[in-house]
Amino acid sequence: MRMPRNLKYFAVTVAVLLVGAFGTVSCSKIPEPDFQEPSPSVTITFASLETGTGTAQRFAEQFMERYPDIRVETKILPPISDFVHDAFVNELVNGETQTDLYALDTIWIAEFASSGWLKPLDDFFDAETLDKVLAKPLENAHYNGRLYALPWYTDSGVLFYRKDLLEEIGADPPQTWSELVEQADTLQRSGKVRYGYLFQGDKYEGLTVNFLELFWANGGELADEDGFRLNVPEAVETLRFMQNLLEARISPREVLQYKEVQARERFLAGDAAFLRSGPIVWGLSASSEVKGKIGIAPLPVGPSGGQIVTSIGGASIGLNARTTGEREKAAIRFMKFLIGDEAQRQVALGHFRLPVVRNAYEDADVLAFNPYYGDIGQMIENAARFRPIAVNYSEISNVLQTGLHDALNRGIDAEAALEAMEQLIRALPASQ
Repeated sequence: MRMPRNLKYFAVTVAVLLVGAFGTVSCSKIPEPDFQEPSPSVTITFASLETGTGTAQRFAEQFMERYPDIRVETKILPPISDFVHDAFVNELVNGETQTDLYALDTIWIAEFASSGWLKPLDDFFDAETLDKVLAKPLENAHYNGRLYALPWYTDSGVLFYRKDLLEEIGADPPQTWSELVEQADTLQRSGKVRYGYLFQGDKYEGLTVNFLELFWANGGELADEDGFRLNVPEAVETLRFMQNLLEARISPREVLQYKEVQARERFLAGDAAFLRSGPIVWGLSASSEVKGKIGIAPLPVGPSGGQIVTSIGGASIGLNARTTGEREKAAIRFMKFLIGDEAQRQVALGHFRLPVVRNAYEDADVLAFNPYYGDIGQMIENAARFRPIAVNYSEISNVLQTGLHDALNRGIDAEAALEAMEQLIRALPASQ
């Protein structure tokens, strides 16, 4: 098994204790005679990154109000995917027993499951419960045919646009890369916005996602019968497009230091015409300079593409394989609470994320809050693509992040950069 590098661990622990009565546990349809209600005053620990809306902390508090004999301590890490990944790995490879539940990026599940760090969940969640979950997030929570994580909320890349400014120039949201550049340039030249298009270009997982979305929207595929392929015409065209955005100043060079927060702050301040981001921006816009002035559209397609494509992300909850007994029972109870109808409504209404249960996308309050949710739900089901599902995905992404960032920052020839990245990825040791 691959040994990860040790990293300094940073976490903030929040604990809330309320006193009251305890409810019953709903189990799998398969008889589980030893799976009973947790004993009083059980404490479990839930590790998650900070979402910007206190998602883990607030759900823990709501759960304890309903089930006060279970105490949920939340361990909150900075909102940087790569950092959180390495912190979790560092814990688990060293035999962590105190943390029971982990909020996992969807691309980590194969790695964590193959390493023996997660407990299979098939016996805890029956078909009726899982049938309510969107197919794509649920598919990604499996490894080798077994369920190793429970989808909590999902995410997807969309195009935010200034609806008011497009109306002024008589344009519909751009459907192609060329329309995006043309409209952005028009609005920049008119002085209506400072920036044309913002994305997440720092050297981290977000850059990998941005590139893959564009690549897929340009008709690209990462693998064929010969294995991993990156130096292909669709990818060269994609990287050159990203480089041209910087050269033409449609995107400022500062995007090479932007993660999600920095990119959306500039858009919410009214500085940009377009932004690639997740749906959380809609909820945050209610207290911004662009309140009531924005719309959501699918990401534009490239010249070699023809179909709308987006990525799928979000968080799924994994159960530490070392958690047993009363803590295991309490952890399962908490997981079932997180995918309950009311909790999933609050994923949308209170946390501005995408729910994982289907009926939330038909909920009148959810659609009144964000009328685009219905379309986004269908897009996730029909157009969402997975990042490479591989045990060594973190190494693959690290090569992509580094190579793409260098190519954008230094203007390296796109074909040469992609060939170098492909060779490095092909040379990665196969994980066992």
